Amino acid sequence: MNKIFLILEILIFQCTINMAQVPTLLPDYPIAKGVSAPFAGFIKNWLIVGGGCNFPTIPAAEGGKKAYYNQCYALDIHAASPRWTRISDLPCSVAYGCSVETPQGLVCIGGMNADSGLTSVFRIQKAPSSESFQIHQLPSLPETIDNASATMLNECIYITGGNQQLRQNALYKLDLQTCDRWQKLSSFPGPQRVQPILVNDGKKLYLIGGFQAPSDSSASILSHDILCYTPQTDKWEYDSHIPYQGNKEKRCMAGGSGIQTDTQLILTGGVNYRIFKNALDGKAGKDYLTHAPSWYKFNNDILFYDFTHKTWTIKTNISGMARAGGILLHREGYLYMICGEIKPGIRTPKITVYPLKKEE
Repeated sequence: MNKIFLILEILIFQCTINMAQVPTLLPDYPIAKGVSAPFAGFIKNWLIVGGGCNFPTIPAAEGGKKAYYNQCYALDIHAASPRWTRISDLPCSVAYGCSVETPQGLVCIGGMNADSGLTSVFRIQKAPSSESFQIHQLPSLPETIDNASATMLNECIYITGGNQQLRQNALYKLDLQTCDRWQKLSSFPGPQRVQPILVNDGKKLYLIGGFQAPSDSSASILSHDILCYTPQTDKWEYDSHIPYQGNKEKRCMAGGSGIQTDTQLILTGGVNYRIFKNALDGKAGKDYLTHAPSWYKFNNDILFYDFTHKTWTIKTNISGMARAGGILLHREGYLYMICGEIKPGIRTPKITVYPLKKEE
């Protein structure tokens, strides 16, 4: 499994990227060289980022050891001069978990570290009368899950995909009104989906992309379709395929990130289908980790899916979006891309911010 991770390491109006404005940058994330696969989300006007992993000393291409972090930082985006402030450490070092914004705080789910996969679930919440933050434990997952994806719909958190300890494609739900236990729902059909994107349109869940590692008997499988789950019926069905690349090649969203607004899904990042599949199947060559970032062709466009009209809009060549393991967030009409890899093994501490605008 470590080999696989080394390879990867609205508003009420329709919105798109405002191409007339240059992206802005918040202060670099404080951990040197940046991290990938952290927990990240907003608690009101506070951007919270915690955990993640990188290669702090010796690069991955030279056999370096991956480090996992428990540090957690907060930044007030409304401050005149925003700066990162270290807050309470996470319960353990962790990366490749899921984080979900809720009215009560940022819920952090599962993940893994150098020792094992994790079942832990906790909520980072702001103290009511100060600028400090607290960590509140929530019911643990029934099994270890890492490299999955999660979303909140109707006051319930759903998580699926990734590496599940019981080697299933289970979907789990935690009702935030009761917070008593995780309920196991119907498994999604087809192959495993590691590093997928799970989002919702206010009624249904959409499971996008992901990959299944090769086995002794079969090559890797990179999913380039979208599955839909209806909570009322507890059933999965095929929805559509992910839009192809401009050169008509299949698009791989593994390692990508997505969010939803009132009217659309917004997806970005992830790896190149052909290059990543060759790497997974052992066909990339011994120099795979040594190329410049542009060689890996991480996705640098943003995909907008309109719920009502069932149409896709793609904005190409968006600086700062070609990342795997970065976290896409949406706040007050802006998109935030948090850290991530710019190539396998190399992270970035950059926080890229893009304004959205109403579509004419």
